[in-house]
Amino acid sequence: MTLACDFLVIGAGLPGLSLAAELASEGRVIVAEREEHPGYHATGRSAAIFSGSYGLPPVQALSALSRPLLEAFPTEDGVRSSLTARGIFFVAFEGDRRRTVDHMAPLPKVSPTDLCRAVPILRPDMVLDVRHEADAADIDVHAVQSGYLRLLRERGGRLMSGAAVGAARRDHGVWRVDLPHATIEARTVIDSAGAWAGQVAALFGAADPGLAPLRRSAAIVDGPQDMAVSGWPMIVNADETLYFKPEGGRLMLSPADETPVEPHDAYAEDMDIAIAVDRFMQITTLEVRQVRTPWAGLRTFAPDRLPMIGFDPMVEGFFWLAGQGGFGIQTAPGAARLAAALLTGHQPDEALRALAGPLSPGRFRR
Repeated sequence: MTLACDFLVIGAGLPGLSLAAELASEGRVIVAEREEHPGYHATGRSAAIFSGSYGLPPVQALSALSRPLLEAFPTEDGVRSSLTARGIFFVAFEGDRRRTVDHMAPLPKVSPTDLCRAVPILRPDMVLDVRHEADAADIDVHAVQSGYLRLLRERGGRLMSGAAVGAARRDHGVWRVDLPHATIEARTVIDSAGAWAGQVAALFGAADPGLAPLRRSAAIVDGPQDMAVSGWPMIVNADETLYFKPEGGRLMLSPADETPVEPHDAYAEDMDIAIAVDRFMQITTLEVRQVRTPWAGLRTFAPDRLPMIGFDPMVEGFFWLAGQGGFGIQTAPGAARLAAALLTGHQPDEALRALAGPLSPGRFRR
C-alpha cells in the first residue's frame, strides 16, 4: 500500500503531534509512530511541570511563547486550563556544592521560615538560601496530547502506530519512506523521533550533530500520614541533583540524573532511585519505607542543549524537530508554531522569527 502526503512527521510525542496538528490545516499530514501508542516515551514520563526559568535564554523565550497557548488549551471537560498553579522553590541545602541559589536570579528570595511553612517536612537547619518561582505550574500532559491528536484528526491528518521507518529514498523531489505496512510518499519529512532522532536522520542521509539521549529516573513515595501534600510546591536543590513534587496524593522524587544511554525503552536503575531517596531523607524529616513506582525516561539534548528546529542544510526536504531535552512538553506549542511557519513558508511573528536562527540545525554546519 502506498500513501501520499505533503508532510510526514516521524514521532508522535507531544512535539511531533502538536506540529502535525498545526500542519494539517495547510496540507496532507501523516504521523508515523514506532510504538503502538503516541507519547509512550518522553512525553508520557515527564515531570509535567512548566517552569519559565528552565533552560537557556532561547528555551525560556520559547516557553514564554508557549505558555498562553497551554493556558488556553482546554482539558477534556472543556472547562479547566491545562496548567494548574504549583510553584517551585529553588533551595541551597547544607551539603550542596552551591551554597546559594543566586544563579536563579531574578527570582525573588524567600526566607527559610516561609519555605518550611510551605513544605513542613523540610529540615530548617538544612536550608541555606531560597528563591521562589511562584508562577510555575503543573501541565496536564494527557489533556494537551489528546487535544492535539483530536485536532490532527479533525483537520484530516492521520496517525499510524507501530510504524517504525525501515528505509527512505528521495526521487524527483519526493521522499519514499518504507513503514511495516505501507510506503509513504511525502514532499517533506519531519524528524521528531526523540531519542531515536539521530538514527532516523541517518536513514535519510542527514548528519547527526551529536544528539545525546540521557536517562532521567523518578519514583513515587508516600507522603507523611498526617499531612495533605497535594498543595505543596515543587522543591529543586541548588545542585540540581534532587527534586520532588506532589503527584497523585503522594510525592514524586528524582535524583535529576542524566546518564548517557542508547535509545531504548528506559527503566529506572535501583541505585539511582536509592540515591534520590537518600538525598531526600537528608533534607526532610520523612522516612521513606517503600518505593511504590519507579520509572525512567530519556531526555535528548543537542550538544549546545538547544532544540533543533528547521530544515537540514544539506538534505533536501528533511526537517529537524529534535533535541528538546527536558523542556519538550512546555515548549511544544511555540515550537510547533515556529516549525509550521518554516515548513509552509509563512512569516512567523517577530518573537518566533528571532528564534529561528539560534535554533536552526544549520548552526552545527558553520
